[in-house]
Amino acid sequence: MIKVAILYGGPGSEHEVSISSAKNILENIDRDKFDVLEVFITKDKKYKINDSLFEEQEGIKEIKDKGVEIIFPIIHGEYGEDGELQERLEESQIKFVGSSSVVSRLTIDKNKTNEILSKNGIKIPKSKIITKENSGIDFNYPIILKPVSEGSSVDLFKFENEYDFKNYSEKIFEKHKDMLAQEFVKGREFTCGVIDIGGKPNPLVATEVILTKGELFDYEAKYTQGGCKEITPAETDDELMENIKNLAVSCHKVLDCKSISRTDMILKDGELYVLEINTIPGMTKTSFIPQQAKACGYDMKDLITILIKSAHE
Repeated sequence: MIKVAILYGGPGSEHEVSISSAKNILENIDRDKFDVLEVFITKDKKYKINDSLFEEQEGIKEIKDKGVEIIFPIIHGEYGEDGELQERLEESQIKFVGSSSVVSRLTIDKNKTNEILSKNGIKIPKSKIITKENSGIDFNYPIILKPVSEGSSVDLFKFENEYDFKNYSEKIFEKHKDMLAQEFVKGREFTCGVIDIGGKPNPLVATEVILTKGELFDYEAKYTQGGCKEITPAETDDELMENIKNLAVSCHKVLDCKSISRTDMILKDGELYVLEINTIPGMTKTSFIPQQAKACGYDMKDLITILIKSAHE
């Protein structure tokens, strides 16, 4: 039996989503195959193990001392997805589900990710980093503004014209030092997961996201009931479905992701544009990856087992 620690919570804005993801994993993990240790990470990065609270290094040592072989981090955004936790685990020589610290640091940075995708011939919307001092936009409105290193579409904005942007920008830069501005690409929105099986990336089926409230697939649309309609598998012809799956695998490979990734994209005039890569996608009951896995014949228990085995190999 493999001893697995599920790490969840964390200091970021997606703390509650992480708890929901972990709850779904803990309810469905195969207890005949895995001896499970729950590790809750507080908002100030303390490790709660059983009834004891540890500082980070002591917490990781406690996990090792308990004989944990694999860590399954399900902390979205800050600390869990930005490479910080992965670096600590690598230093402690503990195997874990997901991408390395180097890859995590890269993929959380939307601008650096876009540069690599673009160099590899993958289409992305026109984009640039802007700051309070340098906020000029040299492409057409409407534009999308998003934090360079956040997940779950937190603080995602759309501006139809320069006047609206300038009128609101001061408020944005009170919270963020810099933002990624992107040309708004209007089209059909898809997302597609990839999981490693036997060391090889395997695409799941794509989901189409259709907004039912507002114009953006932001945090509210994602986590508010009725904010969007999700169709899994997406209702597309076979050729488009294969193109979406192939693009998701290409992004997974180009960025050297491990275990799991999810690529968000837009279809406009027959061309697919990549919007974002997620290396620790949500695993709640309503998240995309569990939906897509189910459509491919993997229930939640199967999916968890595949991901843990991918890290154990």
